[in-house]
Amino acid sequence: MAETRGSDRLIGVFITREHLDLFDMERYLNDNIHKIAKGGSIAIDGDISKYEGRLYAEIVTRTLTNPETGKSFEITEFSFEGIDGIPYFCATKPPNGYENDFTINGSDEAISDGFSRTLFNDEEDRIELEGTIYFWAFRNSRTSFFMNPIYQGQDGRIYVVSNTGTILAGDQSEGTAFTQTIESTTTVTENEKSKTHHALIRMSFVAVNPPRQVIVLQMDEDSNILSREAYTPGQMPGTMTPESNAAYLIVETHKQDQDGNRVVSRALYDESHKHLETLYCRPDGICVKQFTELNWNRP
Repeated sequence: MAETRGSDRLIGVFITREHLDLFDMERYLNDNIHKIAKGGSIAIDGDISKYEGRLYAEIVTRTLTNPETGKSFEITEFSFEGIDGIPYFCATKPPNGYENDFTINGSDEAISDGFSRTLFNDEEDRIELEGTIYFWAFRNSRTSFFMNPIYQGQDGRIYVVSNTGTILAGDQSEGTAFTQTIESTTTVTENEKSKTHHALIRMSFVAVNPPRQVIVLQMDEDSNILSREAYTPGQMPGTMTPESNAAYLIVETHKQDQDGNRVVSRALYDESHKHLETLYCRPDGICVKQFTELNWNRP
């Protein structure tokens, strides 16, 4: 469960690989100078919630380029500048959560298999976010993820607070998985009218062997190979047009396990599939899904 923060609403999470240290040590020391023991040490104890800081999101404008047209366009988003992390949230603007509000979603390419459900009316608002983060199975001897709650205040400002996380020691084999959930329910009463806000964010974390090569085989109806194309993970084309007599595709993902052995997984795609999906791993150890549209181009 996430901590209740008055009328501020839980709207998502900011996922970091290390603990997000927002503790106001200077203020704590000023208030507890009398606790300093001989030798200059101090034990942090008691109720320290008032010293836990907030990191407010900034509204930033970014210029992006459409890879197909080459044209530039601008987007405005909330950003926790200067902090490495993966945002996943659903804010409202205005922040009151009524039906005529609109939502502002914050996400990242690292969130795979994302799912969201929202409900806003006069009696309640509800936010549910789910997703999966794939990570390099044996890149580090220590794997950690911290689900830091993101809140939105009545003034519309968005901020994150620090939270505990999950730390896995040792190499993780492919398929190792765990789930973290944050949930909060708050009720606000104004003018003798109550409104409930419920939020649930559930994230799964799954270890995968790093892909080294992707091979796409086009097959006819008699399972003969029509063509074979090899790709570097992360450099798949945005659109793929199978040959006119291709009945299905086989996508082979060649991976390497922690012992250096080659591991191959296969997926089959036919005309019922509108796209195929592959994985590639970023330098930070997060593995991202890439989607390639399938243009079967059938008469």
